[in-house]
Amino acid sequence: MYAWTVVLRMRSVIVATLAATLAVAPAPAAASCSLAGAAEPCLTPWLEDGARLRALQPVAAEPDHARADHRVRSLAIVGGVYVTFMTWAHFAWYRDVQSLRGFEFSHESYFGLETYAGGADKLGHAWANLVLGRVSSRLLRRGGWDQTTAAVLGGSLAWTLFLFVEYKDGFVYRFSPGDEVMNTAGAVMAVLLETQPRLDDLLDFRVAYAPSDEYLGLWRGEYHGTKKGNSLNIAEDYSGQTYFLALHLGAVPRPRSTPRAVATALDYLDLGVAFEARKFKPDAPPDAIPTQKLFVGVTVNLQRVFDRALTGQRGRGARVGRQVAHGVFEVMSPPYTILPVAAASRAAPGPAPEQ
Repeated sequence: MYAWTVVLRMRSVIVATLAATLAVAPAPAAASCSLAGAAEPCLTPWLEDGARLRALQPVAAEPDHARADHRVRSLAIVGGVYVTFMTWAHFAWYRDVQSLRGFEFSHESYFGLETYAGGADKLGHAWANLVLGRVSSRLLRRGGWDQTTAAVLGGSLAWTLFLFVEYKDGFVYRFSPGDEVMNTAGAVMAVLLETQPRLDDLLDFRVAYAPSDEYLGLWRGEYHGTKKGNSLNIAEDYSGQTYFLALHLGAVPRPRSTPRAVATALDYLDLGVAFEARKFKPDAPPDAIPTQKLFVGVTVNLQRVFDRALTGQRGRGARVGRQVAHGVFEVMSPPYTILPVAAASRAAPGPAPEQ
C-alpha cells in the first residue's frame, strides 16, 4: 500500500511539472523575416557571421491544421513501439531473474562510488525518457496531433512506461526513487525541447557508445560476479557509454564583427559536459578498478554537417536522409568523437557492488 502511495505521488509530481511547463511555454515563433520584399536581410546563427540569406529562404513549419488527421493510427504506432520495447525489456531485464520476497526500495545515492553503475544508470534513465518522449511526440505530430499536445502526450507516455518499469523493479531489483527523479527530468526535457525551438537549437543530450569488453564477453558466455549476465541487456552496458550535454556553438549569438573563419568553425563545433563510468556495469573482473570521469569536451556538430550537405538536394532520399541524420545525431554521438578539454576523475576503493 505504501508503494502505491509513493507511485501515485510521483505521478502527481510529473503531471504538475508538465502543466507548469505548458503554462510558461510561449507559442512557437514564426519565421522572423522573408526575402521577398524584406527591408533588412535575414540573420541566422547557422550561417557564417549572420550572413545574408541570398539562396535560402526561411521555411515556416507546416501548420497543425494542414496535417492529415491520422491521430488514432499514430497513437497505435506509438503503442506498437512501446510493446516492442517492453518485450525486449522482459527478455533483457526480467527473464530468469529471481523475484524479491516483496516490494522493496533502494536507498543508493545518485553518483556515489558505492553504487552498482557509478551514476551512469541515472543519466541513462534521463536519456531514455528524453528519446522515447521525443520519438513519441514526432510520431504523434505526423499523425495530426498539434505540437503542444503531441509533446505533452509523448513525454507523459514515456514517463508512465518507465514508472511501470520502476514499479516492476520494486519486486525484482528494488524501486529506486533516484531513477524516478531522473525519469521525470528526461520526460520534462523532452517536452521543453519539443515546444521550445530556441532551446532545441541550443542544446542536445546525447550518448556516445562503443561496446565494452565486459559486454562483448557476455556474448561469448563469459561473465564476472555471482550472476550470469544477459547479452540482450545492451542498455546496461554502462562501461561503454559516455553521456554528453552539448551546446551548439553555432546557435549562440555572436558579434557581427566575428571573423568569418572563426564563425564558420563555431558553426561546426559543439561544446559540453560529459560523464562516463567504467568497470561498474557489466560486472568487471575482481581486480578491475571502477572509475568515474567528468570532463568538458568538444566535438563536431554532425547535425550541421548533414544539414548543410543535404539541404537543397533534390529527391526523397536526400530529404529522408537529412531527417534521419538530424534525428540520430540529436541524441547520439559516434564513439570516441568527444575530445576532452578539461577533466576530473576518481576511482572506487574496490569492486562495484552487484545490482
